[in-house]
Amino acid sequence: MPRPPDPAEDPMARISEPLTIDIPQELAFDQVADFTTTAVWDPGITAARRLDDGPLGVGSRFEVQLRQGPVSVPLVYEITTYDRPHRVVLETKGLPYQGVDDVTFEPVDGGTLVTWNAMFRLRGPGRLVDPALAVGFRRTATKAVAGLERFLRAQATS
Repeated sequence: MPRPPDPAEDPMARISEPLTIDIPQELAFDQVADFTTTAVWDPGITAARRLDDGPLGVGSRFEVQLRQGPVSVPLVYEITTYDRPHRVVLETKGLPYQGVDDVTFEPVDGGTLVTWNAMFRLRGPGRLVDPALAVGFRRTATKAVAGLERFLRAQATS
C-alpha cells in the first residue's frame, strides 16, 4: 500500500474533510471510487472520463479536466489502493500538478463517515508558489466536498 507523503519530507497543500452521509458504505465507496462522477459533484472539474475498461480497481485510470480560470487542465488519476468498501486512493502525477486523494469510508449509525484526505502541489518551477496554492486549494476542496455531500445525498433518494 502506498504511503502518503510525509509533510516534513514533501510540503503540499493538504485538506482533511469528513462528512457523514445517510447511505450505505458500499454505495458511498462505489460512487467516489468511480472518479467519472467528479464532473457531477466537483465544481472545479469540467469533464471526467475513464481511460480503461474492465472492473474498477488498482490501476484504473481517469482523465479529469480541472478548471483553472478561463482554461481547463487535463489531469490523469490512477487508483493505487482499492479496498472496497473501506478505502480508495487516487494519484495524479502529471504536469503541472501532483496529488493524492485518500478517501476512507466507515459505517456509522444510519450511514457512512466519508473522510477525504487530499494532498496537492505544483511540480517544476511552480513549486515556488506552493504556500499560496494551499489557501486556494482549501477553498476549492471545501466546495468539492460540499458538492460530494449533495451528490451522495441524491444517491440515497434515487
